[in-house]
Amino acid sequence: MRRVLTAAAAAAAIGLASPASAAVTFQSYNGPDLPTMIKASATDSNNNTDPVYGSTDNNGQSADVMFTGLNNTFGAENIHITGTNGGSGYASISDSTLNTTNNFYKLIVDVTSADFNQYMFSLQLVNDGTVNVYYLLSGQTNWNYASLNPADPSAGFFQAANGNNTYLLQGGVFTAIMVSSTSPIKEFKQQSITLGSVPAPLPEPGTWALMLLGFGGIGLALRRGRRRGKPALMQIA
Repeated sequence: MRRVLTAAAAAAAIGLASPASAAVTFQSYNGPDLPTMIKASATDSNNNTDPVYGSTDNNGQSADVMFTGLNNTFGAENIHITGTNGGSGYASISDSTLNTTNNFYKLIVDVTSADFNQYMFSLQLVNDGTVNVYYLLSGQTNWNYASLNPADPSAGFFQAANGNNTYLLQGGVFTAIMVSSTSPIKEFKQQSITLGSVPAPLPEPGTWALMLLGFGGIGLALRRGRRRGKPALMQIA
């Protein structure tokens, strides 16, 4: 395991969180799943405890995604993972089914086997709440804010009770994410991930158009230059 992210470290890190990296984007998402589904681990099936483990292996034959639950004061909170023993669906995280009161306010997701460059997840809250999302970049120890409002990332964003909202984090090489809410978390689910380093960014459509226009202009100039140069060469001959 590459690292163990403790609750105390997370609490301290949030107080020192930095603005998002310029290349990193966080947005509401309504697109296709990412290449790798995160499932419940079949090799570490402990449940209703803290932490619990997921897997990036298609059959759940690893325990390389550590889910750490926290309460609203950053104390440990036992959590429940569905699909234990490598179920066919996505890993879903909720408060422990043995708890009489839901005190699940924060979740750290630590992918220990590899870095990742995209993370998609859906979130449901018990009540209306403000959500903050943080991420760790590879090789760094300070958490960064991820926000739907880059102008004021530390303010978080509003989510209504029982809303099933899906989000996508991308644009960096990440090792972990953390979700914190002012409402108890009802369910953290529908997780998929892209493992590895960030691919080279593709130009936007507008950039492609400008590049093609530029290439066309260069070609036209060359053709004109050739036409003008030919008579002069003939006269010299």
